[in-house]
Amino acid sequence: MRLLVLLFILVSIPAYAKIGDVIQQSGITDIERKDGAKFEKIEKDFDVESYDTVKTKNGRTSIQFVDETRVDVTENSKLVIDEFLYDPNTSTGSLSLKASFGTVRYASGQIAKNSRQNVKIKTPTAVVGVRGTDFSMTVDETGSSTIILLPSCTEVPTPGGKVDRLCVVGEISVESDMGTVIMNQAFQATRVETAKSPPSKPSILDMDESMINNLLIIRKPVEVDPDEESNRAKAIAGILDLDFLAFEGLNKDLLKIDEKELWGSELDYNPLDIDFLFDALDQSMENIINQMKTDLDKKDKKSFLGTDPTTGITIIDQDPDWVYIREDASGNYVRMELDKGYNYSIDHNQSGNEVIGFEINPDGGAINNEITIIQSN
Repeated sequence: MRLLVLLFILVSIPAYAKIGDVIQQSGITDIERKDGAKFEKIEKDFDVESYDTVKTKNGRTSIQFVDETRVDVTENSKLVIDEFLYDPNTSTGSLSLKASFGTVRYASGQIAKNSRQNVKIKTPTAVVGVRGTDFSMTVDETGSSTIILLPSCTEVPTPGGKVDRLCVVGEISVESDMGTVIMNQAFQATRVETAKSPPSKPSILDMDESMINNLLIIRKPVEVDPDEESNRAKAIAGILDLDFLAFEGLNKDLLKIDEKELWGSELDYNPLDIDFLFDALDQSMENIINQMKTDLDKKDKKSFLGTDPTTGITIIDQDPDWVYIREDASGNYVRMELDKGYNYSIDHNQSGNEVIGFEINPDGGAINNEITIIQSN
């Protein structure tokens, strides 16, 4: 009987084991556990567990997981840790996070390096596929998500006592129910309005150095043997050929290094108590709106995409055609492929359920095709 009890305990412990630490904390942040336990006003070095929900108020929280993944949660934000499994012997595992509201900054660790197919970062409207890189997610009160791809930067000391910044850009996919975009350039951004709308075409933000510093997580320099300087120079010279997923710096046991010597961000410096990150993200949003103004102006005209619950009409963007689908409860069904080079007005009477003047007209131009469909049992 004692043996059976011992086995039960050994199996149960991992579900509630520590998976990371709060490495930086300012202001007020609460954490809720799956079992209903609540921890208010958490402090630095607080142990984080699977299925924790992190809720910031006027606080900011930085969490480093045991695989070296890091997330920064800004004020008035909510992060849910859906799943975290990690085998330190193979440096593989799985990670699932959900940014429910506010802004969360993500920096990849060992799991993304070795098991990237098992990393899923979600928002209410999108799923981000991580391929070993850093990015930020901003979720507004309607659930709309803005995703910004960021460089992964490390500071490298030079022989003269100065510091070079070595930055590498990875790749992420942003997916909704209606489409997927791939981003692989620094400061590319996309916006997903709803789960039933496609991600917007990626746009590169015009950001100055101060904004970049506020968004990036930068590793501070550690002492380097002078004999290694030639290798450092070769690494910088060959930066365009560097495979960040194979970057050897991630193999260091960062948990044995004082976090003050390892990580630096805006959370370390706040002399005027100004929310620099929040300001930068506000500016990012303004840049997105300005750079994609044409797309936003056409938002209402493109509202035909997806399924209209009132008319029962579904429009799918299947380049180079629009696909029109409508089916009623009695079995009447229509599917048309329409050339995207033209604009359409459709009258559709489906057993008395009539729609008049449904337009597929993304450019707001003249209607050059009128279609009438009459169906009956």
